[in-house]
Amino acid sequence: MLVQKLRATALPTLLGLAVALLIMMPSVAFADNEASTTESSTEVSEFHAAVQPEISNAILDASSSLVQQAKVSNLLDTALSLEGSPYSYGGTTPRGFDCSGFTRYCFDKALGMELPRTAAGQAALGESVSMDELQPGDLLFWGSGSGVYHVGIYVEDGTYIHAAGSGKGVRVQSMEYFHPSFAKRVC
Repeated sequence: MLVQKLRATALPTLLGLAVALLIMMPSVAFADNEASTTESSTEVSEFHAAVQPEISNAILDASSSLVQQAKVSNLLDTALSLEGSPYSYGGTTPRGFDCSGFTRYCFDKALGMELPRTAAGQAALGESVSMDELQPGDLLFWGSGSGVYHVGIYVEDGTYIHAAGSGKGVRVQSMEYFHPSFAKRVC
């Protein structure tokens, strides 16, 4: 599922970056050893100066992306591990969740991020995201303004996990059957 996809893309990205650095560094070292004139040494120094910021930026970008993927993976692992938990109006624990209690619990346990207690309060956070740009971990909302009445967490491929209601509990569901009004990215 998504967790496997994240692991499958994050590790090769990091390994690819390491291989690229290893391939490039011997040629730089060779150029250093072979540089016998001031001109050659200057060229190597200029090459180092030009390449170093690009390498640093690439490493920072890759590590930032990996950290974000790990956060989302942890959030979804937490949420999906609670599938089947019962629904309880006002509930905030695995013994029983309502929709906003569920999202609040997941973000707190997985990321140490304390969301507001209500769906409307959670809807005031983050940046708006179009339905075409949803990413795993985005919050989905139903209703508008102070009339927001439901929240869930986007999983992947048009599915989300939420505390569905009395007798249904926490479950993964398709957006096709219960389409959200809007989405927010908070992590």
